[in-house]
Amino acid sequence: MNWKKKGRVLGVALLSVSLGACDILTVNDPGRYTGPDLDDALQAVADGVEGRSQLYVQYFAAYTALLGDEYQHTGTWSGFDALDHGNFLKEWYGFFADYHTSNRVFSEQSWERFERVLGAAEAASSTVGAQVKLARATYTLLSVWHNCEAVAEPAPSPSLSDTEIRKIAAQRFSDAIDVAQAAGASFHGNAARAGKAIALYLTGDYAGAVAEAAQVPDGYVYGQIFNQVYRNYVVVVTTKGHNEAAGLMYWLWPRIDKTEDTHTYIRDWATNEHDMRMPAWFDGEIATDNITPHYSQYKYDTDMTLIPMYHSDHMKLIEAEAMVMNGDYAGATAVLNGLRAAVGLAALEVPDNEEMMMEALLNERFAELFMEGYRATDLHRFGLVRERFDSFNDPERPGEGRPTKFAGSNRETRYNDMIEDDDALRCWPQS
Repeated sequence: MNWKKKGRVLGVALLSVSLGACDILTVNDPGRYTGPDLDDALQAVADGVEGRSQLYVQYFAAYTALLGDEYQHTGTWSGFDALDHGNFLKEWYGFFADYHTSNRVFSEQSWERFERVLGAAEAASSTVGAQVKLARATYTLLSVWHNCEAVAEPAPSPSLSDTEIRKIAAQRFSDAIDVAQAAGASFHGNAARAGKAIALYLTGDYAGAVAEAAQVPDGYVYGQIFNQVYRNYVVVVTTKGHNEAAGLMYWLWPRIDKTEDTHTYIRDWATNEHDMRMPAWFDGEIATDNITPHYSQYKYDTDMTLIPMYHSDHMKLIEAEAMVMNGDYAGATAVLNGLRAAVGLAALEVPDNEEMMMEALLNERFAELFMEGYRATDLHRFGLVRERFDSFNDPERPGEGRPTKFAGSNRETRYNDMIEDDDALRCWPQS
């Protein structure tokens, strides 16, 4: 896969067809693509749909690092400050669910176009069809990535819990797998398998998740790609040499060596070795707020660096977690040690109790999925948010009452007759 080339294609497609969900591309304007133009440019349509499905991963990575315990605010932005301190308003960040709902419609309209132009059979065995089916499933999964509810169908439709939406996402990933297999599009098929595995394990279906995860080949990575128009937000806004509006949270500082002219690595939780999965940079510089030392993530070192979305190392973590849930601590530790060996870290001993095993699992997930948007989800799903923030004994970041996920969409309460604007009927989990 030529990432640079594909990045340019997706970027152009985003600019040219991303408004398709509103069907304004059929307006009689010589400066715009029209419906017949798009019928002759199905690859551009597919690239646009796929590109849109990747677009918000960069924002998730930064915002949820603040929601959890990866990042703290080091700048002057009230929104980042509120996220860091857990005192943001309920109506904030519902736009994540709005965004993915509207773009799911974009993917569905594009699929209808493919069936009309190509015919149903050819669409269901085409590479462009595989791209659009993967994007539709991804939109569905991301709509509850850090939101507690979303809708799965156009209004009027009910708001569903994150667990219910993930089950629907798993089925949509199955649809994407079928099309990818028929098209011989293994790259997108592997992404769909990984996405389905993630959707399943987050619903508690470990057996189903492991079955899908096992089919994703070692070394596989699918992620958000960037170009001169869409640059890596984590880098532009938070990273050494850029805005530095957020930095690694203070509990990590003792594990980060000071450096002068190059990056370092966060030290391993178990052995104090440098962990190459977690590049960081600290040279003593004070951040944008002129107060806080800026300890920077450096996993994404340029504004073109890909952000992983679906990858084989995550699949190994799913396998390990399933073993933990089944009481197979030796098997889980062996899987984790395989991931550690790949970056030169010493092996862990097999824990002899549940508490130690969960500590190992969560620390390894933190390292392996560093700055990929999973840490806040892990703290939420294992009920650890209050305990974690209470452990800091930080009056500015109390554990009690801290939001653990974003609320559902407010726009749906205005335009969807099946959803009432009643807090007693809506979700907004807090610790």
